Amino acid sequence: MVTGQDFRILRIGHAALRVTDLAAASYFYVDVLGFVVARQDSKALYLRGLAEFDIWTLALLESREPGLDHVAFRVEHPEDLEVLEALHRQLGIPTKRVEEELEPGQGPALRVATPDGHPVEFYHSFEQVPVYDERGRVRLPMRTLHQARGVPPYFIDHINVRVADPESSLSYWRDLLRFSISEYAVRDGHIFAAWLRRRRGTHDIAVVRANGPSLHHVAYHLSQPSDVLRAADLLADAGYRDRIDFGPGRHGTTDAFFLYVRDPSGNRIELYFGDYQRDLDGEPIRWEWDDYDTGGRLWWSPEYPQRFLETTPVNTTWP
Repeated sequence: MVTGQDFRILRIGHAALRVTDLAAASYFYVDVLGFVVARQDSKALYLRGLAEFDIWTLALLESREPGLDHVAFRVEHPEDLEVLEALHRQLGIPTKRVEEELEPGQGPALRVATPDGHPVEFYHSFEQVPVYDERGRVRLPMRTLHQARGVPPYFIDHINVRVADPESSLSYWRDLLRFSISEYAVRDGHIFAAWLRRRRGTHDIAVVRANGPSLHHVAYHLSQPSDVLRAADLLADAGYRDRIDFGPGRHGTTDAFFLYVRDPSGNRIELYFGDYQRDLDGEPIRWEWDDYDTGGRLWWSPEYPQRFLETTPVNTTWP
């Protein structure tokens, strides 16, 4: 039994994706979708949604292949990093402490490779977007809508990853890290998928059974349901019709509206709106396989494209 002091993970903080063409990625994410540029150099682009207070929540890192470089979660106190480091060491999981500003605007962090094979980072402090203008008046981040392009995305919502054994993954995410399950799907008597959260929304991370660790998608929340339809028009009009993967539609699980699209490198992004809010101590909702397979992914129809099951790789050199 792993023991240690108390700690608290608050929420998903950011995701870093590998892209094979940074210029093409910049056009897709910034010029078409409307992400806000926070930092950039010749090898990386750091973006945020319009309503976010963290200086960035999505990093695009130039690489030879697409996929997930890492996902990060914010903890409540700086001391939580020490507790998490000790907990992972008790499990025999390699850890690495990284210094402040290794990633722009981020304070000291802890990096681990989870037992199910995913690159994860924990941090507490992060540079914030200024909320006062040059005259000292309040100017919230979302009050720049008149300057926005595209949809635009509002804030990072969740990540969905594939794992070899969801039940084993739950021993890490639920039992060690204290994530709450909002919903889960059962197939042949075993958990096939689970949606886990550290806030009242339906999930910060979802784990779904597949052959091994991989990335399915990173999701950004939009400002209203009509933005999901507008995003589909916007992408098709901009020449990305063949990159629209699935949707627009509505999930049975989470009850959210969605549109899945592949970026020019092949990473899948979900544009998302309107999942329900529920207390963390609520009894998890159980989906039997037939119910989930015909209504969980898409509430409006039992059909979904087979390409929707494809994934991209994750960083195996982490931490």
